[in-house]
Amino acid sequence: MVREVNATGGCLCGAVRFTVKGTPLRMAQCHCLDCQRATGTGHMSNATFNAADVEISGATSSYASASDSGNTLTRHFCPTCGARLFLTSEKRPGLITMAAGAFDDSNWFEPELVLFTKRRPPWDITTDKVPNFEAGPTRSPKPKPE
Repeated sequence: MVREVNATGGCLCGAVRFTVKGTPLRMAQCHCLDCQRATGTGHMSNATFNAADVEISGATSSYASASDSGNTLTRHFCPTCGARLFLTSEKRPGLITMAAGAFDDSNWFEPELVLFTKRRPPWDITTDKVPNFEAGPTRSPKPKPE
């Protein structure tokens, strides 16, 4: 398990940049249909952090939608190049979920669980070395008290 991340990242065109200095609360791969549509592939790989551990520069555009659970997720992306960067959840204030692929170097990323495997396309192979769940999260990460 990764202890602390000190990493930078951003969008394809460089208009949006971010720095993360903190410990990931959860690292996951998700095969839900929304994640498939948001990424244009079979799953999304992401790491959730305390929002206070993330600094973002540059303006993003966003799109809010309801998840299978009814929770509203707001996905943020670069308005210039369209690169997906992070998402927030109305049910998890104080947390931010960063796209693993948006980091300049994501070698620290190690999925701890795989979600919505019932939606996994047969051509999209993710790890079976961590717990796999047919549906949504079995636990929600909790923000660190300030």
